[in-house]
Amino acid sequence: MAEISKDAQVFKGRLIFAVNTIGGFWLGIAGYFAFLAFFVWGSPQNGQLFQKDKILLAVLLANGIVAVLLLVPGRLLAMWPYAIVLEPKRGIWAYAPPTKLWIPLEEITDIDIYSGWYGGGHVIQLNRSHGVVKQLYIISLFFPDERLAHELRVSIDRRDGVVHSS
Repeated sequence: MAEISKDAQVFKGRLIFAVNTIGGFWLGIAGYFAFLAFFVWGSPQNGQLFQKDKILLAVLLANGIVAVLLLVPGRLLAMWPYAIVLEPKRGIWAYAPPTKLWIPLEEITDIDIYSGWYGGGHVIQLNRSHGVVKQLYIISLFFPDERLAHELRVSIDRRDGVVHSS
């Protein structure tokens, strides 16, 4: 599944959320490498290359490796997508840096209402994980339109054989 169909419905979060997500990802990576470069570049000036700072350097490098593994192959930020494209009878695309994630409709078990410490909204439950992603959080503060939850609920019910009367 490589391209989005023409009958797909696009649901975008607020612009501030998208900018914050994308900008936070790239600025976080740039900040990490800038801090690492500053740390490595500043140490030789006093003539003691990492004599006192070996533990700090090891923690910094380990933290960077873990962060890259969680963010890239683990797709951690896909838990909070800034846009979702619903392809009827097929599945959804979840957009989050640094990737877009395809989730077939068969892997979506339910969509529930939740209230968390970072706001309320809907949570899309998956029956298998995609990296570290087992749920997608649709925060109502950033996705104020309830159509996404409704359309996804209708798609799940249609898949399960439930008929809606209007």
